[in-house]
Amino acid sequence: MSKLKTMIMALIMLTSILSGCTSSDVSSDVTDLEQKINDLQQTNDNLSTQLETAEQNLELFNNLSSELQSSLTSINMTVDELNIQITQNGIMISNITNQRDSLQLDLDEAILSNSSIISELESQLELLNQQISQLNSNSTQLEDQLEDAMEEISDLTSSLNAITDQMSRIMYQTFTDVNGCPLSDPTQKIKIGHDNNANGQLTGNEIEMIVGNCAGNSGVVASIGNTGGYPRDADISQAVEMGGNIYFIADDGIHGTELWKSDGTLGGTMMVIDLTPAMCDTCTNMDTDIRELVAGDSHLFFAANTLNNGFPDPIRELFVSDGTESGTEMVKDLFDCPTSTGDITIDYRGVNSLVAIPGSSYGTQGQDRVIFSGFSCSMESWSCNGEEPWISDGTLSGTLEVDNIRVGDTSMTTADGQGALIDIIGSQPRSFFQSGETIYFTADDNESGREIWKFDLIQTSSTGGAMVKDIKTGSSDSFDIGMAVEFTQFGEDVYFAADDGITGVELWKTDGTTSGTILVRNVDLNANSSNPKHLTVVGDDLYFTANDGVHGTELWKSNGTSVGTEIHSDISEGSNSSNPKDLIAFSNNLYFVAHNGSKNVVMATMGSTTIAFNPMGLNITNPSVGTIFSDSIYFTANEGLFQINLISIHPGANPILFIVPVDLHAWNEAPEILVATDNEIDSENILFLTNDFNNNPDSRYLFYHWDNSYSNLHYV
Repeated sequence: MSKLKTMIMALIMLTSILSGCTSSDVSSDVTDLEQKINDLQQTNDNLSTQLETAEQNLELFNNLSSELQSSLTSINMTVDELNIQITQNGIMISNITNQRDSLQLDLDEAILSNSSIISELESQLELLNQQISQLNSNSTQLEDQLEDAMEEISDLTSSLNAITDQMSRIMYQTFTDVNGCPLSDPTQKIKIGHDNNANGQLTGNEIEMIVGNCAGNSGVVASIGNTGGYPRDADISQAVEMGGNIYFIADDGIHGTELWKSDGTLGGTMMVIDLTPAMCDTCTNMDTDIRELVAGDSHLFFAANTLNNGFPDPIRELFVSDGTESGTEMVKDLFDCPTSTGDITIDYRGVNSLVAIPGSSYGTQGQDRVIFSGFSCSMESWSCNGEEPWISDGTLSGTLEVDNIRVGDTSMTTADGQGALIDIIGSQPRSFFQSGETIYFTADDNESGREIWKFDLIQTSSTGGAMVKDIKTGSSDSFDIGMAVEFTQFGEDVYFAADDGITGVELWKTDGTTSGTILVRNVDLNANSSNPKHLTVVGDDLYFTANDGVHGTELWKSNGTSVGTEIHSDISEGSNSSNPKDLIAFSNNLYFVAHNGSKNVVMATMGSTTIAFNPMGLNITNPSVGTIFSDSIYFTANEGLFQINLISIHPGANPILFIVPVDLHAWNEAPEILVATDNEIDSENILFLTNDFNNNPDSRYLFYHWDNSYSNLHYV
């Protein structure tokens, strides 16, 4: 066994060296070499620790085997002692039985002769019978103990044989990890386990542990778009994270645009379902028009078309999925009418404005739900309510219209010659936002214009909607139906931008009541709109961008009061605009991209000051702040994927790492961050899109960057 351990150690060391050296070209830079040496030393230290753990486990195996052997020896001695006692007990029973038989003869003779010793002989005979009975009872107990001991011997023997067999089956194998490591950079690893099938291979549950890290810390997850036989763009979009997996829409060149998922590995990247499969072997497999993919705790919701007589239906309906093919289905066929009949034309393309409400986010309901705008129309019942707010838990019975806000006003003659009043427009609810158990949104009831509405998330009635306030009084709109409203929770109130017809588009807030819906501040006093955007909460402040007509579009902040709403930074001095964007809050600071007068830069607020980052002196172009991941913020630029280490951030510092470069000669476009995931096996991943500049620069691929600091040892 020591030889086996020595071989494993040697192989682990060799594998760690290969893993650290095969992922990139050898650099002549001394700093890089020193870093690689340090990394290899750290890896070897980790592997030494893992080997020590493996040796301790092996010692436990040996100790257990010794204990079983000792127990088996002890019980065998017990069996020998029991056999001796049973033999001795039998001899005693035989001797006493002989004495009893002799005494019985004496008693019989005494009775015949009417002897005076009859009573004494009867007493002696009774005593001997009692002794025989006791000895028989002892024999039975000894035999029971012997039977138990033999069963224990059998169990111990079986356990010892099993341990011996398991120890004899312990083996290791080196393998090239093409499923758990990037497609572009497979890595040699070691798997250790028990060859239970005795076929010389470790597979499935036979694997106890895997030793080794993927080389480097980024690479291609899957070449989805190339499965059709030629390089192409997979057109990956709409990525969301659920349960440690990323779900997205992609086209593999065979099935058309469909729902996919990935856990950040090649083996875990696959199509979930083909909703519009080809109708025959020679037929074209058409795209599924999937829109607005959203995720709850355990269910996805999206809008998609279905096949109708072999052709995609132009109207998208609501679908639900648990991430499996069998668990993906249409929830309800809401719109079952022609979009044009006679002189009536309905401008509707399907359910929209989907917002997932995770079950963990409200009350004690515990079930994922989705809010959406849907059009209920049935030729069978001659009912047509127009677009109205709906709620669904992913089941047919749990899909309900919240309210019919706009009353039908269009006359239609039915097939039976009767008349019906229908609504071909509806209130067209948009911008759903959850605040506790209340859902806010905008809608047009055809009387007050597009205003702010709400309904109770827990209610189940069909008349649950209520207008909060007619901000722009009369039939004019306070909101533009084509512009998403940035509802933002700040303290107990919800903040948003609205137009009251007097001050223009300015910052408002509401507590859900008419009197509690008020203008926070008229930022542009010239009766022009300041157009507050990018509302982001950081600690006790609400940050946003606005144009006061003096400083241009700059960064503002508010504590919720008029006097406490003021400009934070005039980054591009004077009337020029820095146009801050991509605002993201983390660790009581605000991170964003703004134009400093010469170029766009990544910036952060530090209290009342604002600092700019200049990563390693690079003249980065087209930066875009992406996502928070572990203790860092990731952003992209045309030059690659960058990481801001938040732990070491302070004024004057430059805590930025250059993660993944992009070859500008091959693809003059920044990587696109999709989502951060956290799975149970390989820790956390950042998944992003970029070109494979080494192999096929004309196509976008699904890449990922992962935290490579976790242990090399993965218990399966």
